[in-house]
Amino acid sequence: MRHNSAVIDYTDQATAHLRLSDSERQDAVARLSSYAAEGRLSDAEATERAASARSATTRGDLAPLFADLPAEPITAPPAAPARPDGSSRGRYRRSAVLVSALMPFIAVGLFFLTGVAWGYQFAWLWFLLIPVTGILVYGPGSDREDRYR
Repeated sequence: MRHNSAVIDYTDQATAHLRLSDSERQDAVARLSSYAAEGRLSDAEATERAASARSATTRGDLAPLFADLPAEPITAPPAAPARPDGSSRGRYRRSAVLVSALMPFIAVGLFFLTGVAWGYQFAWLWFLLIPVTGILVYGPGSDREDRYR
């Protein structure tokens, strides 16, 4: 279970007087569920602490529920494997989409440029760039994105 990057420390005495929002209560219950999933709390303890968290008014009311637990549950989603080339995964996808989106406009431009200059008899061949670009960008061998997921 994933939580906000800024985990609230309910045991901090400086913020113990602050009132809780509904989302903070829900986050506290979710964190308690994560601790139970890790085996740090029994089902009975998790249920009891979750009920207390739902009825808490201030952050100080949650302090006893988290006092004997680490600041954040250890369980985290598995990290994506690093790319061997160190590049960003999204950069290739954005480039592929950009090239695919622009190719029809490029083909039309080339059609008119070469058509005016040399005649329209073979100018239509520029439109073959559209499917060729699709094949090159998304065809066999373009699964390099899927290998790193």
